[in-house]
Amino acid sequence: MSDKINVLVVGAGIMGHSIAGVFASYGYPTTLYDPNTEQLDIAKKLIAGNVQVLKEEGLMTDEGIQNVNDLLVYTDKLEEGAPQAKFVVEAVPEVPDIKQALFAELDRLCSPDTILTSTTSALNIYDIVKVSNPGRLLIGHFNNPAHIIPLVEVVLGPETSEETLETAKQIYRSIDKTPVVLKQYVIGFIVNRLNTALAREANYIVEQGWASWEDVDAAVTNNAGLKLAFEGPLELYDHIGWDLAKLGGTFLAPMLCNTTATALADKLVAEGNLGVKTGKGLKDYTGLDRVEVQNARNRKILKVLKTVKQF
Repeated sequence: MSDKINVLVVGAGIMGHSIAGVFASYGYPTTLYDPNTEQLDIAKKLIAGNVQVLKEEGLMTDEGIQNVNDLLVYTDKLEEGAPQAKFVVEAVPEVPDIKQALFAELDRLCSPDTILTSTTSALNIYDIVKVSNPGRLLIGHFNNPAHIIPLVEVVLGPETSEETLETAKQIYRSIDKTPVVLKQYVIGFIVNRLNTALAREANYIVEQGWASWEDVDAAVTNNAGLKLAFEGPLELYDHIGWDLAKLGGTFLAPMLCNTTATALADKLVAEGNLGVKTGKGLKDYTGLDRVEVQNARNRKILKVLKTVKQF
């Protein structure tokens, strides 16, 4: 039997199934709740696939696999997992009304000392949901795919207690995640703000006809992509010099794209070419199995992750 606290993951979609599998694999008795039984069936298959890939890459032990089989429970009844849970992860659609109703139910069903977290990537839940003990409320944003990517962005609310923060950080670290803390809610958190800034300039270069999208991506993967695995964009300037950083900010920054328009994205969306999920984006995925495309990408991430862990 596990001596770890009970975890409840609410929502068995893209993020929820992955998060639940991680907690269970590290020995946490975990309940994965979704009102849609078909979604729960899909989640079981996806978790099994995740486990298989991790096993093949040597990143899940036999004990971890057994834990997933023994400790992960699937249910379409919230009351079956909420009363026992001491740590809750909300992973439902980014719809304020849905989150409001859910947290009201969690507040009713869960113990007063249960930590309630949301893996929202965008919404300010502190303005949306109301719970009787707001000191126990926290945003803990897992990054996709959650069973692989180590990062969890922890965003504090105006009343989040220090005890809740420290406990959450310990729990995330216990499942081999790296928590980073935002002291207050800001839209986009850290990752999406940085990703959007890079993507905007990349789009702009392509839209201006200065380079192809293939060459823009190659410029990133063959330069910054090699270094970002072990140093961030700020530490980078410790090595190339903050005098050059200042110079770049003075002369180059004013010349960068600052528009909110996304001509490349607008074109692809208008064409219905949304990427892997529609069979075509910048690349053509026609005839390829979506799961296999996803697994191939995940295996690349896992190989990088194994290398990074040596640093």
